This record gives sequence, C-alpha cells and structure tokens, in this order.
Amino acid sequence: MTKLFSGQVFASSYGMVLAGAAEQEPAQLPGTGGDALLDRAINRLFDVADQASSGVGAEDAVLDAALPLGRRVISHLTELSEVLASTGTDVTLSWESTTSGRRTSSMSAESADRCRKALRAADVEDANDRLIGTVVGGSKLRGFIELDVEGTGVITVRAPKDDVTGLLAAYTERQVTADVRVLTARTAAGRVHRSYLLLDLSLHEDEMED
Repeated sequence: MTKLFSGQVFASSYGMVLAGAAEQEPAQLPGTGGDALLDRAINRLFDVADQASSGVGAEDAVLDAALPLGRRVISHLTELSEVLASTGTDVTLSWESTTSGRRTSSMSAESADRCRKALRAADVEDANDRLIGTVVGGSKLRGFIELDVEGTGVITVRAPKDDVTGLLAAYTERQVTADVRVLTARTAAGRVHRSYLLLDLSLHEDEMED
C-alpha cells in the first residue's frame, strides 16, 4: 500500500512523492514487510534507470536489469519509459529509506527512449527448466547462488537472500539438481539474455547413491 501526492513546487519544475503506508502493520518475516518490499521495488526501478543512462551497451544493460522482474513489469517499464520519451522530459528520481539509505538517479528523454526501444524490441519467453551442476559460490547480499553446469559454465541463479547462507552451507562443492524458472529475452540484433530464478534445490541422485 502506497500513497502518491504533490511535493514541493519549484520554478519550472513539479514534484511528486511516493511513500509507504503510515499505518502500523503486524510483524512480518524478515525482508517481507511492506516497507522492505517497496524499497526493493523502487531500487529495481532505479537499477533500470541507471542502466539506461550508462552509455555504450546501455540497451543490453537495461535488459539484464529488467529481465529478472518478469513479463508484466517489463510491460509497465516499457509504458513508463515511452511516456517519458514522448514528452521530452528529463526526470530526476530520489528515494530514501531506513533500509537502503538515500539514492538518486536521473533519466533524460534520450535514455528513456533507449530504454523503451530495448524493452519493446525484446522477445521475452518464460519457461521452467532443470539444471544439474555443482554449487561453486553465491552472495547473500545480492541474493544468488552460482552453479557450474557441465557444457555451459557458471550460471547465476537468483534465490531469496535469507536462504542463500543455508543453501551455500548445505550444497557448496556438491552436485545438485536445481529446478529453475528461466526468462529469456532475444533482441532484434540476435543477442540472448537469460535470467534464472531458483524454485527448488536438492542433491543430485548420482551423489546421493554414492
């Protein structure tokens, strides 16, 4: 639940403020409360905006940032960037929270158009897959584990941050079976971007038999 209202008005500019609900909420599991979810969502929006302004290779960077968010979010981001691009407006975004501190990002009409083109041109596919590989690393801070899959190499698989430490403790350097959700984006230039989300992880049967 959020609220949107007018902010301070300066000469030749207009401000809008997005804030989390002020009502007290019941206790939540770590990382799942309304404030934490809103903060994560806003920071992901900032990630896409930053990549759109990153210069050479920005379109590929936009896809890499947006793809893990899924089809529906990509559609909304396409619409938002189209509005900004069509109006020729430069936008400065700032966000402050107790979770991640203060962050500022700027998006010009040119970078918004670059973002729109990258997202609109991408052909996005969604499927489930099963990977067999060895857990070789990961990051709780960034929320992923790394699987070394024979014939493919090391694949980064997103996982809930609170689960990463336990997964690494149980499976590092062991062969596992990973059920994943795979989002694939193909660009008009023929480049392929993939994002993997962990659904389930278990020891591979061959290792269990050994």
